[in-house]
Amino acid sequence: MVVGPFTYQIGLFLMHKGCIFAKTKSLRLLKTNIDSLLAAIIGMVAVIAFTRHGGVGISPDSIYYISAAHSVLNGQGFYQFDDQPFILFPLFFPSFLALIQFIFRQDITQLAPYMNALLFGISIFMSGCILEKLNKAKWLKWILLLAIAASPSLLEIYTMLWSETLFIVEVLLFIWVCFDYFTSYTTKTLLVLASVTAFAFETRLAGVTLVMTGALLIILSREIEFAKKIKHFFIFGMVACSLISINLLRNYFLSTSLTGSRQKGETSLIENVKYYGAVLSDWMPFEALTKSYPFWMGLIFLLSISAIFIYRYVKKLEHNSIEKIAAAFTLVYSMFMLLSATFSKYETINNRLLAPFFIPCLFTLSFYLVSWTRLIQTQAIRLSFVFLMIIFGGVTLQQYYTADKSTYQENKEGGIGGYSEDDWVYSDALTYLKQDRSIFHQALPVYSNASHAVYFYTGEHLNLLPETAHAQDMAKFDQLSSFILIWFNNEDNPAIPTLEEVKRNKNLTLVKSFKDGFIFQSSLK
Repeated sequence: MVVGPFTYQIGLFLMHKGCIFAKTKSLRLLKTNIDSLLAAIIGMVAVIAFTRHGGVGISPDSIYYISAAHSVLNGQGFYQFDDQPFILFPLFFPSFLALIQFIFRQDITQLAPYMNALLFGISIFMSGCILEKLNKAKWLKWILLLAIAASPSLLEIYTMLWSETLFIVEVLLFIWVCFDYFTSYTTKTLLVLASVTAFAFETRLAGVTLVMTGALLIILSREIEFAKKIKHFFIFGMVACSLISINLLRNYFLSTSLTGSRQKGETSLIENVKYYGAVLSDWMPFEALTKSYPFWMGLIFLLSISAIFIYRYVKKLEHNSIEKIAAAFTLVYSMFMLLSATFSKYETINNRLLAPFFIPCLFTLSFYLVSWTRLIQTQAIRLSFVFLMIIFGGVTLQQYYTADKSTYQENKEGGIGGYSEDDWVYSDALTYLKQDRSIFHQALPVYSNASHAVYFYTGEHLNLLPETAHAQDMAKFDQLSSFILIWFNNEDNPAIPTLEEVKRNKNLTLVKSFKDGFIFQSSLK
């Protein structure tokens, strides 16, 4: 009878002490990162300002996520706007959107500007905390924080409804937890690292780069005995791949496909390095100069990061430091994107695809800038070098400000590009479809060259026109005896058949004409 109350009191005491410790640690973290918090607020305000007219940008990918989130909330599982299983992307991001909608009881398109602003703020604050660990050069930390907050690259991501908004936060969390693991090598931190990686992999298929980065660093570590290294390698791999494995099995049982139809790449590796270098040029100072040589820009950057990684491994220099983790991810992610874009066909390498390594790249560069500064013995030369770096930083910030100002003016006048742009908001055809939905409730299937837009504005489910590269899907479409076709003149998608190509195999009877499109009823010729 005495032991129970005594144990209870001890438990309360330990909980109280634990709360005090956690609170003290949080206050200490906040106190040393007031500058990070201020930068985070600047970034959040920028996202809200950029999305003030029309909300966040909505692309076709956004519609897949939105429709899957709506389907989950309606208790129908993961299905998309054409009533097909959601298999093109992993399940975690639509699950995240569904959770946000469930908590706040509002549609995700209304919540998205604030959700994205918060995610951007978190990524900036985490970046500042990592930079605080990385080096003690405050002047460089402030420049980098402003560069992150004002980055046109990141603002493009955080003003759209894309899974990269969450993935970038997960990448930073991976770097943070990875540092903790390589400091302690405990099973607990390994499982936390593997869990973070698993959720990142389930957010984007490109999350495989985090699996590869973590596995590479574990294998190359010299501070852990061989048997334990192999054990941790397999534990990490199994946990990190667990969620995506379940996801892929589910996809296969529903559609006999793991990630949907994928086409073979048509762009050479050299061309992809060129596109890669062009994106890097946009990130760097003196863009006008470096963009003239995109291939060399990309190649030199890749070789430099590779040389740094190999040199530090051979010389046994701080294998488990944050800058090494960041450099490893930058290298692995870059190589993955270049090779996957070469062997698989998707959009040309652009800022959206490369943005997840923008911040890790800054971590790597910042470390070496400070390291080079400390190697200089003469104070006058050291101060001159620091001054030069500040000038470079100022040029970069000015370049970012000019780009942001131009983008803000465009967004303020017509909204962010995509289906939330004014051309779509005030579409004559969409206005009609919102008012009269009778064509969706006939016995005929409905197709459109902008099915994503029709779903976004009406909530009605309809079919996608097949891509011309998929002969089997095109054959099925050509055999349809009759259907409704909603055609938009302002939608340009070279992957699907043109209106003239549809007319070659179908008799199209005009049902309704608009300023920006038509509604047809088709029949076989």
